[in-house]
Amino acid sequence: MLNASRWNIDHTTDINAPVEIVWAALINIEAWEWNKWTRLEADKATTGTAGKLKASYEGDDKWETYDFTFGEVSEEKKILAWFGSIGPNACLFSAKHMMQLEAVDSKTTRLKHTEKFGGLLPSLGFGLPFKTLDRNYLYMNEGLKKYAEDKVSEK
Repeated sequence: MLNASRWNIDHTTDINAPVEIVWAALINIEAWEWNKWTRLEADKATTGTAGKLKASYEGDDKWETYDFTFGEVSEEKKILAWFGSIGPNACLFSAKHMMQLEAVDSKTTRLKHTEKFGGLLPSLGFGLPFKTLDRNYLYMNEGLKKYAEDKVSEK
């Protein structure tokens, strides 16, 4: 049986910084200098806003561009989510990406970073370099961790 979910990504990283500092870095999509692998270009990071996602699979400033729409964006829940699809009813490809923060305590934040794939192309192993994405999402987590922890050190 074909299964797109074999490519799903799930990384959790603990960050030694208060959730407010990490959220401020995450929601400020225009200043993702901590992230060499993904850029989100949109008027604002709000639920339902469409934009362009730029992916640099090797973190080398060579970018591929895709359409996306913000899913749930919630300061209260500390969620930044976006999705994209190809084909009628996403039959060829779909991706749902989410970064969610949880305050472990007043000085530690847990980042849960996931992407769920669907459609025919991921079921066949086509559409994106899935193993590279898995690596890059871990790099994104590590980049955000370093950025936020450096902010705490500056204080």
